[in-house]
Amino acid sequence: MTKNSETGHISEGGGILTRPDDATIAYRRLEGKTPGVVFLHGFHSDMEGSKALALEAMCQAQGRAFLRFDYFGHGKSSGDVALGTIGRWAADAVAVIGELTKGPQILVGSSLGGWIALLAALEMKDKVAGLVGVAAAPDFTEDLMWQDFTFEQRRTLMETGELELPNCHEPDNPWRIHRSLIEDGRNHLLLRDLIQIHCPVWLIQGQKDEDVPWQTALRLADCLASEQVEIVLVKDGDHRLSRDGDLIRLTNMVAAMLGMIQEL
Repeated sequence: MTKNSETGHISEGGGILTRPDDATIAYRRLEGKTPGVVFLHGFHSDMEGSKALALEAMCQAQGRAFLRFDYFGHGKSSGDVALGTIGRWAADAVAVIGELTKGPQILVGSSLGGWIALLAALEMKDKVAGLVGVAAAPDFTEDLMWQDFTFEQRRTLMETGELELPNCHEPDNPWRIHRSLIEDGRNHLLLRDLIQIHCPVWLIQGQKDEDVPWQTALRLADCLASEQVEIVLVKDGDHRLSRDGDLIRLTNMVAAMLGMIQEL
């Protein structure tokens, strides 16, 4: 799908959205009925993951609108992921959702995407009809990175501006963490106060998740203003929650939320 910069016309398929600084955000989009579904992927992931594709297939079968995209520095979008920040990704998400969707949307956020979905929902309360979090990781830069860094790691990050962390998925390609990721993350922390989101929020969390403690889902539920919060704990579930059964659970939950919202 492409967007003509002169007419603003949006056509179905895949394309790019150009941001004011000329960065390009790659996306895939299906036209269809609303509420639509928007998928927000995780840190160092992209829009081609199994969860995104499973949701796209479900929406396609229903004739429902669907959108997935790559954050700045991820997948087919431009930029260096090490220079990305929570604020940058959230602003891009708001722009993508605002320009490429019509009507109410359900945001489905995986890991980092859960944090970005929450921030987007706070900016677009009239647009977001519901949220589904999969191992949602709000505040991870502070609670799961900075707080776990050793004194030496903190000093290296603050003095040099960058820190390398082991990448369990690609040992030869360590993650580069820039100081701006940590510092900017502090401007977007959510688990320290009431989160003024009142739409339904359903959370799926694996209890064998080695990246995001399952208690994070409980903290998030406690902070949300919404009374329509549900948590599904998967006792043998890992962080990715991408097994066949996990994907069936996810699509069933999103379908159930769509059905519930349509009846309201």
